[in-house]
Amino acid sequence: MKRLFAVRHGKAEAKHPDGDFHRALTPRGQGDAKSLGQWTQDAHALGSPVLTSAAVRTTQTTAILREAWRAKETAITVLEEGYLASDRAWLGWINALDDSHEQVWIVGHNPGLSELVERLTEQPVWLPTCGMAEIELQIDQWDAAFAGVGRLRGLFTPKSSLCP
Repeated sequence: MKRLFAVRHGKAEAKHPDGDFHRALTPRGQGDAKSLGQWTQDAHALGSPVLTSAAVRTTQTTAILREAWRAKETAITVLEEGYLASDRAWLGWINALDDSHEQVWIVGHNPGLSELVERLTEQPVWLPTCGMAEIELQIDQWDAAFAGVGRLRGLFTPKSSLCP
């Protein structure tokens, strides 16, 4: 059984002079990412890979999570193509993962991330900023991940009573 944690980036500034890709996290986005990182410290297994979009707001969210996990050795793969990637693109990257990893974290954007969660679990989901879906995949190999093999174990948001 494999586990996937899908995280939407934290709240970002409304505009950036250099365009959407360069939008940075707001103070609220930074705080929400720190809270999520602290809340998920025990869920993050050392050595679990993190796939993240190359956009500023996603790489900032990833860095804050990694710091909260106290996991400087965590392997982070920054995907240039991850910026606004579709659910199918994310699934392709997941399918290519090394099977020695039991879990993976991805940090990306909507609509692709929410559509990925929906595709895997067959449950309609819309992740808010800094929202996270935990999915248990009924598979032993990452290349077997496809529609319907996942079970939504939890859906967490900054406003959830479960987050600090």
